[in-house]
Amino acid sequence: MIAALLGFELAAARRTRTVTLFAAGFALASLAVALVGLSAGGAVAVQGFARTSVSLLQLVVWVVPMLALLTGAVAGAECHELEFVVGLPLGRRQLLGARWAAWTLALGAALVVGLGAAGIAIAVLVGAADGTRYLALVLVAWLLLAATLALGLAIGVSARSRARAVGIAIVTWFVLVVGVDLAAIGALEILPPRDAGWGLSLLLLADPVDGARALGLGLFRADAVAGPTGAALRRVLGGWGVWALVAGLVAWTVLPLVVAGRRFARRDL
Repeated sequence: MIAALLGFELAAARRTRTVTLFAAGFALASLAVALVGLSAGGAVAVQGFARTSVSLLQLVVWVVPMLALLTGAVAGAECHELEFVVGLPLGRRQLLGARWAAWTLALGAALVVGLGAAGIAIAVLVGAADGTRYLALVLVAWLLLAATLALGLAIGVSARSRARAVGIAIVTWFVLVVGVDLAAIGALEILPPRDAGWGLSLLLLADPVDGARALGLGLFRADAVAGPTGAALRRVLGGWGVWALVAGLVAWTVLPLVVAGRRFARRDL
């Protein structure tokens, strides 16, 4: 029964234009980042995996959370309209979990297509050096997608209305992508350097977007552009910071799903 439910949700996700448009648009954007323009001699100048991945990471941390939050918010709000499916002998938490898994697989496949197109172009034109780290970057992007999609589902289930869910999702995206960094800069201005270390590290772990950014930059030893939170995490946790960031992304996936499942189970449709 669970497999049938997952298949139903996957079919519904594939019928929407979201997956197709995301795959095509993200592939074009990724290729545009990788193909940086024409050189003086007329040849296409392509950066290697290491430098290009740092640029692609910025695209990932801006686009993926917005798409995942909006998609999850709408999907969560629509759960309140599934009276027939909820009437089947299935738990509501199973329904919500299947919806999250289906969208994670569908959007994750589109993400792989987008980043894969850029990766193939780079490998063909300049070689496969650092290709393994590029694959790790794809995994980081997938973890960010799963976490923000779960957060979007929790928003949608709590808001119930699509319009309200979309509004909250947009505000949440702004806070995660921009607001936390502004808070970190403000903390550096107020707190002494010794006292700011742990606070900034916790702030980084509390934001899945910043966590994914720090992980991706660490893959290619680009920590110098990780920002104040990344620097604080390296100073406080050292090598364990990588595993702390992975655990943080996993927690950002599990906890919103648990909250969404409890609220959906208690709501009257």
